[in-house]
Formats: sequence, C-alpha cells, structure tokens
Amino acid sequence: MGAATTTTTTSQGASAAAATLTNRKSGIYRALQDVFRNEGFKGCFRGLGATLATVPTFWAIYFPLYEECKREIHNYMINSSSKTEKQQKRIPFLEHMGSAIVAGAFADFFCNPMFVVRTRMQTEALHYMEMPLKERRPHGVWRTTANLYAEGGVPIFWRGLTASLMGLSHVAVQFPVYEWLKAEARKRSPTNEESPFHLLLSSGISKMTASILTYPHEVIRSRMMDARGATGGGNVFAMGSKIIKQEGWRSMYNGLHISLVRVVP
Repeated sequence: MGAATTTTTTSQGASAAAATLTNRKSGIYRALQDVFRNEGFKGCFRGLGATLATVPTFWAIYFPLYEECKREIHNYMINSSSKTEKQQKRIPFLEHMGSAIVAGAFADFFCNPMFVVRTRMQTEALHYMEMPLKERRPHGVWRTTANLYAEGGVPIFWRGLTASLMGLSHVAVQFPVYEWLKAEARKRSPTNEESPFHLLLSSGISKMTASILTYPHEVIRSRMMDARGATGGGNVFAMGSKIIKQEGWRSMYNGLHISLVRVVP
C-alpha cells in the first residue's frame, strides 16, 4: 500500500518540489504543466526510485522508535514522583510529543542523504539553463549521488538537516493531534474502538493541521538541498531571511496546496 501511494503521489511531489523553489504562484495544474513541458511525462515521476527507497526507510525507523519511546517515557513519568490529577492528564500528550520528536530526529538524520538526492532529481530540470547542452538530461540515483559528492563531498548529503530538525515540530503536532482524535473517537464509540472511518479522518485532519502550521520549513529545506556549490544554501536562518527579503513572507507557503494534495492521502 505504501509503495502504491508513493507512486501515485510522486507526480505531485515533483510539482511541490518545483513550487517551493520558485517565487511564482502556481496551481497544481500549472505546476504539472511546467514539469511536463520541460521534461515530458517521465518528468512527473522524477525521483520515484529515490522516493520508493526513502519513504519506507524513514517510516521503518520512525514507527518502532516512536512506540519504544512512548513506552519508555510512559514508564518514566508514571514511576517518577507522585503527580496531581491535572499533571496525570498531561502525560499522554507529553508521551506522544516527546516520542514523535525523538523518533523523527533519528529518522531525519539517517535519511537526510536520500532526501537530498531525491530533491536534486526532482528539481534538476530547473537548472538546465546553467548546464552545458550535453549534460541537460535526467540523471538516475547513482549519477545524482556521484555528482553531489563531487560537488560538496560527504557534508553535502546532510544539507538541510537543520531545517529538517526544525520541521520536527510537524510530527510534534501531527501525532499528538492524531492520538487525541483517536481517543475522542473511542469515547464516542459504543464499542470503545475506532472505526476505519475514524482512523482515516484522524489521520487526514492531523496531517493537514501539521502541514499548514509547519510548512515554511519545507520551503527552506528544499532551497537548501537544491542550492548549488559546496557552500551553497548557507544556514537555515540566512536562507529564511533571504527568501522573505527577496520574495515576501507569502513565498514561505509556495506549493502548500500541492503539498496538501500529496501528503494527506
């Protein structure tokens, strides 16, 4: 199911990546049209191979760590000093938020090189005019990886990591909201269980809420990962300031609507 969803939404991922790098307000149709015009039908699935490797790896790291952290944090907080009733009610929220941040940090660090490769593959056509004519062709995962290493060595594969870690606020919002919505669904259910519809609704609402609140880090991260040169991109604050100064604060939400269509499913 995960591979099917990833394949289905890859064309939107390529459009979203391109949208975060431009200061033009593009709708989903216009963004796809631009990709198709520059690269043809295959361009809509640029980076699919890297995405199919990255997404399962990320969640294979994330979910086991998330569950283990929940258990450890729960045991620590329950076994620590006695708490008031109000403090006891806060324990589930702290469990989910803390677990999401810790698991997300490990998964982001491990998968960042794959994110960099994927972003470069998805945005390669935007830089064709800067390349010699003979090099204006799509590159696969290994060629893109080799080009990145030649450009900036090992450190380039962790470019944008700071923005990714700041983006942990995304999972810190998403999973507590998701768990809260599930708990509310159980309270209202005659069987004290969530229905598939409730799980689907909880997942969609929590993902959409987190995406809207934390989207600017996606723009900053994409710009940093796409920046050319060994020292391209600078730090996260310099990149954010540059975007706002040159393009206005609204540019920090470029591609949001495309991203929502991509990530909510």
